[in-house]
Amino acid sequence: MLKFFAGIILLCIILVGAFDYYARTYTTSNKTDKEFTIGGEQSQGGRDSLFDVGENLEKENIIDSKYIFYYYAWRNQLRGKILAGNYNLASKSSLAEITRLFTKGEIIEEKPEEVSVTFREGETLDEYALEIQAKGLPHQEFLEIAQNPPQEILDQYSFLRKGQSLEGFLFPETHFFLPEATATDIIKRYLDEFDKQVSQSMRDNISAKGKNLYDVITLASIVEGEVTEGIDKGIVAGIFQNRLDIDMPLQTDASIDYIKGEAEIKHTLEDLEIDSPYNTYLYPGLPPGPINSPSLDSIIAAMDPSETEFFFFLNSNKEENRGETIFAETFEQHVQNKNNNGL
Repeated sequence: MLKFFAGIILLCIILVGAFDYYARTYTTSNKTDKEFTIGGEQSQGGRDSLFDVGENLEKENIIDSKYIFYYYAWRNQLRGKILAGNYNLASKSSLAEITRLFTKGEIIEEKPEEVSVTFREGETLDEYALEIQAKGLPHQEFLEIAQNPPQEILDQYSFLRKGQSLEGFLFPETHFFLPEATATDIIKRYLDEFDKQVSQSMRDNISAKGKNLYDVITLASIVEGEVTEGIDKGIVAGIFQNRLDIDMPLQTDASIDYIKGEAEIKHTLEDLEIDSPYNTYLYPGLPPGPINSPSLDSIIAAMDPSETEFFFFLNSNKEENRGETIFAETFEQHVQNKNNNGL
């Protein structure tokens, strides 16, 4: 009997020793660095217990079993020594390494909450500046740089042209910035987005067609200002291309909106006579530059306009088909369409 109990004791010693060795050599399951929080707002007194920590480590797939953590914590008398905070746990860390972080309080600095900035299709630099101002970021400096970009920015982005503002080249998208972001940080992020969306292969394609990028973006901004439906954009771009081909004024209301700084359904005769190089009723050809930030589908439409016999179009103002694009080949048909569609 004595030998039996001695055998049981020896077996227990062997099992404990094996488990102890396993705990000391155990490594975490996370394959990449992972942030782990102890003592969040939901924890009692703002501090998690050893049991909470073990459960959360298992729940977040950092360890396979909470019990291995419980054993290691008991074996090393860690009760009451674990400190609250956010920790960065390296992949394949040992229990000794992560508990050293927990007991030394080697927390990572909390990152300040980022600010979202959304630039929308069809918006101008002035409207972008209002968005930046609303988010508490340096809007005035943004506008100054965007309207007159320094050589540093021109050198970094080969698609920009000296003497031109960044109108049309800050690609519409939502990005997140730290509260201390500079105007240059914001501008470069949106120029990077343009560089990604309007890829080098697209720019090469534009050159191969005998066009230049500025003309394409300018035409795209006009298309963006006139129609919202992607299916109509190619045709509208084709209409403007038809007019350009015969030196006919583009007569786009979107250019008058740009001059006045606000969109209107219908312009007065006085509006159409405003003396500005952007007034496409007075001056044939494209305006000096883009009049807003066009979407990618508008840019594609301007790159490759649809072949069409149409020279005129309008957006219906009738209740039953408001906003629908109506096309015409002749001016007489266009006048009739205006009468039929509440314009």
